Amino acid sequence: MTTSKTQKPRRTSGNPWYFHPVLFGLYPIIALLAANISQIRPEAAIRSFIISILLMVVVYGLALLLIRNRSVAAIFTTFGLILFYSYGHVYQLIEGKMLGGLDIGRHRFLGILWIALFAVGTWFIFKKAGKAKNFNGLLNTISIILIVLPLFQIGQFEVRAANVKEGGNTVKAAITAPTGKNLDPETLPDVYYIILDGYSRDDILKELYGYDDSEFYAQLKELGFVIPDCAQSNYARTALSISSALHMDYIQNFSTLYKQGDQSLDMPVYLDYIRHSPVRSYLSGLGYKMVAFETGYFWNEITDADVYIIANDNPLEKVKQGKDVSEFEMMYLRTTALRTFDELKSKFTQNLVKNIRTPEEKHHDQVVFAFDQLEQVPNLPGKKFVYAHIVAPHAPFVFSPDGRYISNGAVVPGYTDAVTYVNSRIIPAVKSIIANSKVPPVIIIQGDHGWDADHRLEILNAYYLPGNGAKKIYDTITPVNTFATVFNEYFGGEFTLKEDVSYFSDDEAPYAFNEIPHTCSSGRQPSK
Repeated sequence: MTTSKTQKPRRTSGNPWYFHPVLFGLYPIIALLAANISQIRPEAAIRSFIISILLMVVVYGLALLLIRNRSVAAIFTTFGLILFYSYGHVYQLIEGKMLGGLDIGRHRFLGILWIALFAVGTWFIFKKAGKAKNFNGLLNTISIILIVLPLFQIGQFEVRAANVKEGGNTVKAAITAPTGKNLDPETLPDVYYIILDGYSRDDILKELYGYDDSEFYAQLKELGFVIPDCAQSNYARTALSISSALHMDYIQNFSTLYKQGDQSLDMPVYLDYIRHSPVRSYLSGLGYKMVAFETGYFWNEITDADVYIIANDNPLEKVKQGKDVSEFEMMYLRTTALRTFDELKSKFTQNLVKNIRTPEEKHHDQVVFAFDQLEQVPNLPGKKFVYAHIVAPHAPFVFSPDGRYISNGAVVPGYTDAVTYVNSRIIPAVKSIIANSKVPPVIIIQGDHGWDADHRLEILNAYYLPGNGAKKIYDTITPVNTFATVFNEYFGGEFTLKEDVSYFSDDEAPYAFNEIPHTCSSGRQPSK
């Protein structure tokens, strides 16, 4: 009789899949992207994703090599990633804080605490190694829960953005160029709309920062500009202010977001408002080509302009290039333990990053580039509507008065130095535009809002309107009536001007408008 050997039962499943180190490594980037999705595009996070994956692979590989236990190595990797990615967030919370006379907001304190946590956590992981498989299952579940919400936020935003691209702005075709007015194309002026981001009115600069802007105002007036004493913007937020000006109407009358009772600045919607505005449509109908500049903010870049001037691929010239670190990547790095290297400013880190262009350096170069190109735009052929949104003197404050790069976080002298530099570039740019235009141009120079939180509505608002156009400018004119005034004077328009009203709102509730009365830089009451 032959007896067969007893066979061992075959395993029906492979080794458990411990994917939580991957998700814990990606979560900080996805969460940061979700929190800033209205200001940046997802592709800005690509390099951060790659770095995170490589970091996870290296840490897990080393842990597996040393520990030789896959379950324990996975837990150890996730633990290390949590400490690495949480360091910057915790440091931001305690920076500058004192506890019982002890300065806890220092790297020397938090660094020692993190090393201690790492030591205690490592001891605990090895002590509970027998329960590693069960704990890995829990971490898998937690990692999935963590990552679902920010992914949903990003997906929801992208769907809205896609809908905007497909549906477009229902307001954009509402205003067309006049017909039967017998306008002579040879006599029509080029139109320059120059936005100086965050440029406050002269009296506010004097009152808050002790800055005398009278020489700049005098230079503009000598060139033929008229500057209303009671200049105010219609809104305190850039997207609202620019959209309103380019629609010649108030946000309350055309924004679907406002009508829906939304309280978020849905930037793809405002991108559509800015790109496909009635002002652009009106001038396009008269044969004008649009010229626009790169700004660094996707929702304010008219990339489909007839001429789109971009630093690295433009029709005029090249700007110096470097290995750029984006603003998102800087935020990402500063939320991690790498923040210590950034702030210690060691010789090693300085040598490491000397060939890398930071977001602040890129901002500096981009503003300088925009001014350089603005002086040359008159040489482009054909009738032009030029939209030049220059993100200065807005922060970051990276200008010395003569335009050299210098990083200064303080409003004084950072902001006022930026104003000095902007002034020094605007005057020659305007002179070049006037001198090289075959027909005297229309030039509008406006701040989209002021800088100080309590004086966001008082702005620079200067008009170069040849012929009798200057007489149409009154003390309380606001940007909502800028183009209606221009179109009526030079293009046969028959627009009824809106009542000039200024609305303040903050980032938390951008449509909770509070009407702010007009004030005048001369100190007198605005004329009725």
